[in-house]
Amino acid sequence: MTFRVTHITGILFWLTVWLGASGCSSVERVAEQPEVDLQETVESKWSDVETVDVSAYPDAQNATREPVVHSAPKLLLDSAADDGVVTEVDGFRIHIFASAERSEAVQVEEALRRWLESLSDQRRSVLGIKEDPEIYSFYKQPYYRVRLGDFTSRRAAGPLLSALKPSFNAALIVPDVILVVR
Repeated sequence: MTFRVTHITGILFWLTVWLGASGCSSVERVAEQPEVDLQETVESKWSDVETVDVSAYPDAQNATREPVVHSAPKLLLDSAADDGVVTEVDGFRIHIFASAERSEAVQVEEALRRWLESLSDQRRSVLGIKEDPEIYSFYKQPYYRVRLGDFTSRRAAGPLLSALKPSFNAALIVPDVILVVR
């Protein structure tokens, strides 16, 4: 019984498709429309459509070249208004220490300050240190952390990390939001 129903349903489906397709086609040709030239232009003059008399408006006098005086500060005109602005960007810092004890973090911070002060000017230039890098000491649950510097790339932090390793063996470069001056 189910075979017969399925067979009849299939026949009805194909019959519907055939009738629908044959109804959309025709053997008669469609009457051809004459071609219209869309490029045809109509000659017209502006005076045919414009009714304003421009003779009532005299020509503007040639402007003289006078220096322009601005009321804006020179700093803005030189595009230097945002120079020296501190901005937060994604970068890197050298992670020195982490501990659950605040007193240990303070001791490491002091040791790091002494280590930085002990560097000679020649050693600083080799490490790429122009001025003392900022030391960041903060609490982020569950540890007090000590980090050093603001570096835009891992490569920039590399020489200082290598110099820190003998004294601070747990030091490593970590991604962080850093402060840069534009």
